[in-house]
Amino acid sequence: MNDEREFWLESLDDLDEELAAGDLEPEDHQVLSRSYTRQAAQAIRGDQEPSEKADRGGRGKLIAVVAGLVVVGVLAGVFLARAVGSRHSGDTITGNDAVSSVPSLLRNAEESAAAGDLAEAIAIYDRVLERSPSNPTALAYKGWFLALLGQEAEAANVLADAVVVAPDYPDARAFRAILLYRTGDCFGAAAELVAFDASNPPEFISQLVENQGLRTNIALCQIVLQGQEQFQTLADLGLAANDAVAAARALWDPTTPAQGDPALALRVYEAVLADNPDHPEALTYSGVMLTQTGLDDQFAEGARRINQAVEAAPNRPEARLWRAWLLFGLGQTDQARADLDHLDSLNPSPEIARLATDLRSRLG
Repeated sequence: MNDEREFWLESLDDLDEELAAGDLEPEDHQVLSRSYTRQAAQAIRGDQEPSEKADRGGRGKLIAVVAGLVVVGVLAGVFLARAVGSRHSGDTITGNDAVSSVPSLLRNAEESAAAGDLAEAIAIYDRVLERSPSNPTALAYKGWFLALLGQEAEAANVLADAVVVAPDYPDARAFRAILLYRTGDCFGAAAELVAFDASNPPEFISQLVENQGLRTNIALCQIVLQGQEQFQTLADLGLAANDAVAAARALWDPTTPAQGDPALALRVYEAVLADNPDHPEALTYSGVMLTQTGLDDQFAEGARRINQAVEAAPNRPEARLWRAWLLFGLGQTDQARADLDHLDSLNPSPEIARLATDLRSRLG
């Protein structure tokens, strides 16, 4: 136990030296210091159990780089956190290798990737795996870098191993979801996202997945593949309600009603409402769609849905916005202004705020 405690305390000293030398950013130093201090305290209390767990701290820059590569598919501009997020006292390796510990090897792999040399990073991860065959970080990032280099079949095998040895490692789940989506296995990708959500991922990784539109793209892919089938419920689509709605909105945008696939989008909204009759977004956007058909009976149903959305969720900005537009079209200008006034108090998104401003200019 004393050896373990000394390991973490020495690691803290190493962090201070790296910060002083300019090799570690202050924010990374702060995060890692908290992590190492917690590990040292656990060792002192005697409740530290050595285990081979995935790197979780100090990887925000690494994940940010991954986000860029997902979108543009280039290697330029890669920069990675120098520090390994967590160390394990059992990772030290003896022998003649110039680099004698798994944390050091992982750091070297990160530095190689930062220089744009993913092949070298993969080679270093292989050295890690020779010493530590179940290291989740090495498996996950080797698999991801293989995918970026176009070696998708091998990447698939490595990432499959990563999720087996560390089923709760969110990085591996996210990478595998991306790879499966890119190779056309939308339903497999969706299953990986379910596992990702269950892994309690750090907020910045969850935000990455959302910001890159991965969830919506996977849902949209599932819907398009199922488009020829007679799906009626969310279970038929294999989607959660919010994911289905996001995909339906990608299929049809009420601000450009002549574009997209409104018929398929409406089918998705109907599937959502079959399971969640008061889902405010499904009510709102299907309602807007129906009011724009020009058919009297569908207009009446659309208006009913928009009103139901406001009743079910009076503080949903999109419901207030589109009811205000509906009321404006019906000549009920005072009621439209009341909805816009309420909308102003809801901190709407820039797009909703823009549409509200447009409507106010029309109201005069």
